[in-house]
Amino acid sequence: MRFWVKQVVKEYLKQKWYLILFVTVFLCMGVFFGATAAKVISTDQADHLSAYLHGFLDKVSSTPVSEQSYLRQTVFNNLYILIAIYVLGLTVVGIPAVLAAVFTRGFILGFTIGFLVREMAFKGFLFALVSILPHNILVIPAVIAGGVAALSFSGLMVKRRFRSGNASITGYLGIYTAAMIILCLVTGAAGLVETYITPVFIKTAATYII
Repeated sequence: MRFWVKQVVKEYLKQKWYLILFVTVFLCMGVFFGATAAKVISTDQADHLSAYLHGFLDKVSSTPVSEQSYLRQTVFNNLYILIAIYVLGLTVVGIPAVLAAVFTRGFILGFTIGFLVREMAFKGFLFALVSILPHNILVIPAVIAGGVAALSFSGLMVKRRFRSGNASITGYLGIYTAAMIILCLVTGAAGLVETYITPVFIKTAATYII
């Protein structure tokens, strides 16, 4: 079983490497532009965000968080992007929209990291590392894989439209849906990490940063 899974993954990477690279480039572009945007925001905007950040750090270091409500929120936030990518992949015009969704995820990530580094230098980098990295180890690969799956299925829809005949794509739809469900489970696991592991790192870092 393990060997079979390894072979399937290896073959998939061999066939879809160009899409994986393409989606990864869009994600990295989003991170780059997000980090750049964090550097050029106005002083008033930076002061407002900085005040919110320090208020958050004060609250985190002194107030317990409701784990149940936080888990629901984090799981929803992580699932939202994958559900959007899945729905966009079902449409013929989904290719640019999927890439835009991936870019937006990267932009948010880059802006968050860029702003923290801008405001607190090394301490900001440290806080970004402990607050963003743990759950994104699962979320980012899931978003890339979801983007690749959506582009593949959307491309299949485009090819089907321009080909003669009406070949059924039900089987491909089932595979696409199953793959996205698995990725949703991965992001659900990321929600557990963000709820029960990341806050421990954040509280530890907050005592150093404040």
